[in-house]
Amino acid sequence: MGKSKVNVLKILISVVFGIAILGAWGYVIWKGEPFARRYLSYGAIALCFLFSLLFIKKLPKKVFITLALAANVAADYFLVFANNLTDTYKLIGVCIFCGSQLFYMLYTLSLAKGNGEKVINLGTRVALCLIAYFILPRYLALTVLEMIAVMYAINFVVTIFFVLLHIKTEWLTLIGMILFLLCDVHVGLVNGGITALGITGDFANFLTSRDWAYYVYTPGVFLIALSSVVAKKKD
Repeated sequence: MGKSKVNVLKILISVVFGIAILGAWGYVIWKGEPFARRYLSYGAIALCFLFSLLFIKKLPKKVFITLALAANVAADYFLVFANNLTDTYKLIGVCIFCGSQLFYMLYTLSLAKGNGEKVINLGTRVALCLIAYFILPRYLALTVLEMIAVMYAINFVVTIFFVLLHIKTEWLTLIGMILFLLCDVHVGLVNGGITALGITGDFANFLTSRDWAYYVYTPGVFLIALSSVVAKKKD
């Protein structure tokens, strides 16, 4: 009987958080006001972290995802509230996002069914990062910020791949991470990627017509938080 009450309470709290988070997200898209863009969008991400924290238990998935969301909130502070956003603030924000990827890496390691998967997971990350570090500068003039962003992107893609291996139990997390990655891709494109890749015409106009990154960012983070809330010991 007690278990039933707890489950009902969790559902009710999840609905309340979902309405608050997605409501703020929808309002930002609808209005697009500077105040809404800065404070409501940031508040929605902070609520995602609090939502996950509220149901945290001694389960690897809950702990690592909650820590990753905490890093997410910290990184967004530097990327949202920094006046006249400088490269220094961008660098701090991206470095903190790399910290969130550390927690997501630990999360994927906790999902591994054997030491072999863990070794491949770590080995893939190290190998790809080393290749990028030594090879890319030969062909591209990357700044420190851009190189760190590349490392972040590599680890995010590897994380998604290993979550995909456990899609039966991790499908909610997977969808959230794919939406999050799409956000990062858009941010990268509008911050120099369009020019670097030579994208022109209608597609370039489409990419810059709206802040498409935000359309997928908040729902993605919410789904990641929700996946932590509904996680069970068998996960």
